[in-house]
Amino acid sequence: MITKLRNIQNSWFIKGILVLTALSFMSLFGVSGYLGSAGKNQAIIKVDDVVIYQDDINNQYNHEVQMAKNLFGGSLEINDAMKVSLLQGIVQKNLVNAIINKTADDLGVHISDELVKKIIYSQNEFLDENGNFSLEKLRRLLSASGWTEQRYIETLRQDITKQHLVQNPVSNINVPLFMNPYIIQLENQKKVFKYAEIDPSKLKVDRSISQEELEQYYQDFSTSFVHPESRDVSFISLPLEKLVADFTPSDEEIDEYYQQNIDQYVIPEKRDLLQMVFDNENDAVNAMAELNDGKDFYAVAKDLANQNHNDTELTGVTKDTLIEEIGDAVFSLKIGEVAGPIQTDMGWHIMKVADITPMKETKIATVKEQIISAIRKEKAYDEAYKAVAEIEDSIGAGATLEDIANKYNVKISQIKALTDDGKAKTVPASARGLLEDSDFIETAFSYNSGEISQVIEGENDFVIARVDAINDAHAKTLDEVKPEIIKMWEDNEKAAIAQELINDISHDLENGDSVQDVASRFGIPFKTSKPVKHSESFAGLTSLQMEEIFQEDIGTPKVIRRDDVQLIIVPSQLIKANENVGKEEMDVLRSKIKADMSQNCADTLINAYGSNYDIRVKYKYLGLTDQQ
Repeated sequence: MITKLRNIQNSWFIKGILVLTALSFMSLFGVSGYLGSAGKNQAIIKVDDVVIYQDDINNQYNHEVQMAKNLFGGSLEINDAMKVSLLQGIVQKNLVNAIINKTADDLGVHISDELVKKIIYSQNEFLDENGNFSLEKLRRLLSASGWTEQRYIETLRQDITKQHLVQNPVSNINVPLFMNPYIIQLENQKKVFKYAEIDPSKLKVDRSISQEELEQYYQDFSTSFVHPESRDVSFISLPLEKLVADFTPSDEEIDEYYQQNIDQYVIPEKRDLLQMVFDNENDAVNAMAELNDGKDFYAVAKDLANQNHNDTELTGVTKDTLIEEIGDAVFSLKIGEVAGPIQTDMGWHIMKVADITPMKETKIATVKEQIISAIRKEKAYDEAYKAVAEIEDSIGAGATLEDIANKYNVKISQIKALTDDGKAKTVPASARGLLEDSDFIETAFSYNSGEISQVIEGENDFVIARVDAINDAHAKTLDEVKPEIIKMWEDNEKAAIAQELINDISHDLENGDSVQDVASRFGIPFKTSKPVKHSESFAGLTSLQMEEIFQEDIGTPKVIRRDDVQLIIVPSQLIKANENVGKEEMDVLRSKIKADMSQNCADTLINAYGSNYDIRVKYKYLGLTDQQ
């Protein structure tokens, strides 16, 4: 089973197992909000008594899709190939985790809360400016990433378990020096490939679908030809500022805010100074005498204190930034006056006031409205939640959506024929973001017709929805789906033609016909790759596919699928490696081989763990086949 899954894509074992991507402090810090069990969902993965349910997989899939949309934009379309790839990866990860968890239980491996805390507390991402762990910062980062606290701790604990059971046992693998020549040959030899691309979409079908085939497709795929349940939903959006519009802070709160942010409103007097510093009093006295005789300050600083202009100038200083003795003296002078010599621990100082910027004070009365607005923003969510609680109480007491809309002076909007995949027949342009909000979609499908939802929190607003009508799922007519059936039929016909062509070409190549003859016979142009190492690529092949074709002998064809296109690839020339490899390159090659060996050993170890258990995976419940 594990081997089969590994052939799908790369293993989970990627350099470094403790990559923190999620967090949950429920048991460690008393945080509530645990996500409930999957209930009566279909079991997708079973490893003896460890079970992963369909809802678990679907929730993870939805999270991955949402993360992708957050990264690439809400308009990102998830096609069938992307969905299959995502589900495959999620199934593989969960299967490996289930095996690891079962093995950990059997071996008595337990990750303590203290160890988890220690690791969390050490993460730089969660430290404040003083280097101390900040639970607030952690929660903020998790919220921004769409992770729950519960999920983070489970993922971290899982990663630590993997480290103990998999990474640690394979971490000391070494590559013997005698293998160096073989490594050079393996890594640096090159091959040239001839290849042809067979794209079914570019092939022609020389007949049309019959009425009998049309009806048969309609019958065979009837479960796919369904109008899903949809709902007509009315809603109102309450912007945050509307919910806090009536909140006015007290005079005490306004004064406290003013004092806490006094630096914004009271700018102290600043002075531009010229200074000279001497190690002894005699030099300072001599310098002061020259200044009294009318000599330029910069000239004296240069001659007697060995200072340039930059050393001599101090700009924009406040009294509290100066040494106390100097501050008291300098801030009692007028522009152009000189103080000194003044003794400090740093030496003997002579100071001249070059310019004065008076203190600027903004009275509290002038900025009162600004402060009220700032306090409202700071307390917006606290006050908004109070308003939300009042709204929900009024809904419980029988208030209608119209009542709430009138109270807050907002309009009611409507979405027609909303489906649970976030599509709709009509939606206001200003509300299109709701179709990407899983909370809104889930809420819309959680209430009966005529019911008003609880308040749904958005980024900058709060939404209340009412289900106006529920449109039951119903079958589409044959006329409705005819174009879809014709497209399905044509795709299948083209795929069959393409497979027959691939079979014929591969057969002739395996029988010793030359690439040139086969290309001419079937009218299929073959391309020639540049000389490539197996760590390089051509024609969009993955690293695993490159490994596959490099294992084939010269002249032996290999069929590789790349999305919907199939490639017939024939190794045509072997170019031996240059054995004169420098130490740096050799070290890189050895590191790569070591990583590959560790990967293989880790996979073997997981296979060994899995062989102790009864493993079952139900792909069909996710719309996957065993071949996928």
